[in-house]
Amino acid sequence: MLWDFLESELKLKRGINIVSRDSLGSDPFVIITMGPHKLKTRGVENNCNPKWNDELTLAIKDPNESVNLEVYDKATFISHDKMGDAEIDIKPFLEAQAMDFQEL
Repeated sequence: MLWDFLESELKLKRGINIVSRDSLGSDPFVIITMGPHKLKTRGVENNCNPKWNDELTLAIKDPNESVNLEVYDKATFISHDKMGDAEIDIKPFLEAQAMDFQEL
């Protein structure tokens, strides 16, 4: 079977000074999406400077699509509170990776 996508390893290290969405402390986690693909980190309890160090594999079907990160405060009985988001253009990364700088 031929696959028409690349797999890329992502390492989501940490968040810095995330604004708490809860008076009892926030339990942040990240949802990473690219097109139809969706990944989720583990939650870090009561921490506005979370260290996830999660290694995730993302299938890249279209390098023109951005990687979207959304940070949420985990909630038990109600919907999760959104804490922030970011959009990353991965095209420059893929172009640099294709240059194989390890050979230099």
